[in-house]
Amino acid sequence: MTFLIRLFVILIFLYSYPNIISAKEIKYNHNSKTISEIKKEVDFTLLTPTNIPEDWTLDTKTSPWIMLHYMDSKDTKLMVGIHQRLGFHLFKDDFPYAQQVDINGNKGYFQGWEESGEVDKNGDTITGGLLNWVQNGTYVEMNSSRLPKERMLEIARSMK
Repeated sequence: MTFLIRLFVILIFLYSYPNIISAKEIKYNHNSKTISEIKKEVDFTLLTPTNIPEDWTLDTKTSPWIMLHYMDSKDTKLMVGIHQRLGFHLFKDDFPYAQQVDINGNKGYFQGWEESGEVDKNGDTITGGLLNWVQNGTYVEMNSSRLPKERMLEIARSMK
């Protein structure tokens, strides 16, 4: 039953997922709330990556999850989406096709996209996938169709 509930949540997320996405100065776009503003509104630890290119911009959303969408320098392509909410325990059975990975000492699960290696309608090669883990009581779901698994893991491991 738990698996079905989590699968349902993931399917809702994928259905409603918008097609839009720092250690140094963050360049916000689309009148986004700042990280510090969001931290004041949530009852869990908001994690942010420190290993993000300086020229990427950030678009934040606060409903239904906290969503950090890092966009390319032209603000046209979603590079990586990082969605967060209050954590819950993850079970390997919830990710039967995923590879278990380590994210800062936490069990994570990476599942590549089924279309990986194919070319999308814009001429870009699909890569990456979906990465899930819980860190400091926060459930994190990262996705990218532009970054390879290794780069996604580097970003995930830089989250504090």
